[in-house]
Amino acid sequence: MSETITATSAIPWLPTTSEQALEAPSLAEQVALMLHAERQVMILITGSDNGRVSGFLAELTHAVSDTDTALRIKAAIDAQALFVLLASQLHIPVQNLTPMQVATKVGDRLRENAPNGNFVLLCEGAHNYSNQLLESIRQLSNYPINIALCGRPKLLHRLWRPALSALKQRFNYRLDLNERRFTRAFILLIVLIAISIAIFVGQRWWPEPPATQPKVHQPVVANTAPPVPAADAPSPIVNAPSTPATQEPSSEDNVSLIIDPTLKQPPTH
Repeated sequence: MSETITATSAIPWLPTTSEQALEAPSLAEQVALMLHAERQVMILITGSDNGRVSGFLAELTHAVSDTDTALRIKAAIDAQALFVLLASQLHIPVQNLTPMQVATKVGDRLRENAPNGNFVLLCEGAHNYSNQLLESIRQLSNYPINIALCGRPKLLHRLWRPALSALKQRFNYRLDLNERRFTRAFILLIVLIAISIAIFVGQRWWPEPPATQPKVHQPVVANTAPPVPAADAPSPIVNAPSTPATQEPSSEDNVSLIIDPTLKQPPTH
């Protein structure tokens, strides 16, 4: 079995009418044809159960029954009740049988040819299945049976866990029926476009503020001259004792010396 998952985009589902049935096959009939074409495991991602999901599964069960043998289970069962429910749909008596014997008889019956086409297991509410139940469904994929797991988007998040990695490798197709996710994205896109248009119109029609003179920034010129040393502060006046000033000799005192020749010079030795 291939390990490649082929994902498809959201496909709206509408109840099939007689006129639409004559024109083109419905979505349920297309899925039934895919399940009938080859042995495979498929994921059907749905939104909240507001009646549309149940209606689609009812139509899918009817479409599958036209070409194959449909087996259907719900989320209210556990791993042990799975084989008991399948045994009742396969018309296998289970009285006085152990759970292991019931699982063995179910496996032997699935290896036989189906009453109509192939065996197709339709799982409803698979996002609420326990890990043990999902593991049992993975083991059923070893038999010649096609499986369609129908659940909400959180089922995909659970399949990325290591405990369910073996089941994730068994899926061939993933069909997204949850169109609400795409509707929200479309609404968000419309809101963003409306906001962009409002901003553009506001910039066109909103009065512009008066122009103000731009401030001229004077360039700062560095002072390259060497710093001028500060003048020495005058020293305080100290009252020191005054000294008589030296007076220059007057003109009267400036008299040349008269040498008396009669004066004898002192004897020289």
